[in-house]
Amino acid sequence: MNVDQIHNANGPLLSVVVPTHNRARYATYAIHSVLAIRSEDLELVVHDTSEDTKLAEFARGIADPRLRYTHCREPLSMTENHNQAMALCRGRYVCLIGDDDSILPEALDAARWADRHGVSAIAPEVVANYAWPDFRSRAFGAGHAARLYMKPAFGSVARRRADDDLDRALGRAALGTDGLPKVYHGIVARSALERVRERAGAYFFGTSPDVSGAVGVAAVIDEYVWIDYPLTLPGASAGSNTGRSATGTHVGTVEDDPHTKRFRNLEWPEVLPRFVSVETVWAHAVHATLKAVAPERLGRYNMPRLYAMCLLKSFAYRGAILAAARRWAVGAGIGAGTLWMRVAVELASAALGSAWTLAKRVSRPSAAGGRLHRDGIETIADCAVPYEDLFTQARVGAPLAALLDTVATPARR
Repeated sequence: MNVDQIHNANGPLLSVVVPTHNRARYATYAIHSVLAIRSEDLELVVHDTSEDTKLAEFARGIADPRLRYTHCREPLSMTENHNQAMALCRGRYVCLIGDDDSILPEALDAARWADRHGVSAIAPEVVANYAWPDFRSRAFGAGHAARLYMKPAFGSVARRRADDDLDRALGRAALGTDGLPKVYHGIVARSALERVRERAGAYFFGTSPDVSGAVGVAAVIDEYVWIDYPLTLPGASAGSNTGRSATGTHVGTVEDDPHTKRFRNLEWPEVLPRFVSVETVWAHAVHATLKAVAPERLGRYNMPRLYAMCLLKSFAYRGAILAAARRWAVGAGIGAGTLWMRVAVELASAALGSAWTLAKRVSRPSAAGGRLHRDGIETIADCAVPYEDLFTQARVGAPLAALLDTVATPARR
């Protein structure tokens, strides 16, 4: 019996989860890419709510028993799709990715290490990423298209307290998953996700499953491991939320935006600006998750920071932003002067951060921005060889196993 068979004796070690909807043109290659990793430690769970049968027909032609494909014809929101996908997992660890993404073989190595040491979650930095040929951005147009990127240097690790990091994230208005244990492009013990479900009835809440997953897991675990090392390969394509954000089209009304209108009976807190943007979608997920999983933490969320970021990024919706801020101030018992002073301070901080980011970008004006890259890559399934080529060029602090072993003190689940 080989190592993979030993690990697989009680079910797969790692479930890679891909919820998808009407995006067979990407998902077929994502499936190919994941299944190219030859290990019985792995299962690939694909939950498809597409209105056509293109992906279903493709999946029927795959004989690999590690693929667990479900076609659900019921109209579901993105979060419902993610919850149903997660419920199908059998692995001891879970890695959630998008339908234009993939994982790297090192994800299995990291999951094996976590399993041996009782680690609840590993949160990797984005070290490598891929832009599909149809990806466009406001700044560089097609400059990123068909390109694989990698940081020129990486290789550090730290053990972190989830409770402390969640508080810090809420102080920044938790706009994204940075600084938190991640389910999306992270590795999380399914036991932790089951604790979220047992406590609140679902795995994900609100309008952003990736942010919800990070907040929910952070609320129920003690420690996790952060690592600056590539374990997954995020993809960016046209029509995805990443693609819409890059072109500035991820903005609209709650009632009509293609992302939110699939949610049935969507409750939108009156303290959140009533429009759809990256910031408000993330904030909605944070609020819904805290309300369900850790309501005692709701008061720690930095609302003035949210309003400042919305003003900075979506000034055209300033009426909705200011109205929400006034409603929050009344509920919090804060006077108008204090409210606007706090918003102004956060706005100045956010503007300074944006200016610093812009200055760094201007200093490296190409689309690559100093990153290693390979061009002309047509699909994410074609990234394996170019990835290995880039990896050999990068300055890596230490091999993955050596990095992880520096923080190998067992953690509590």
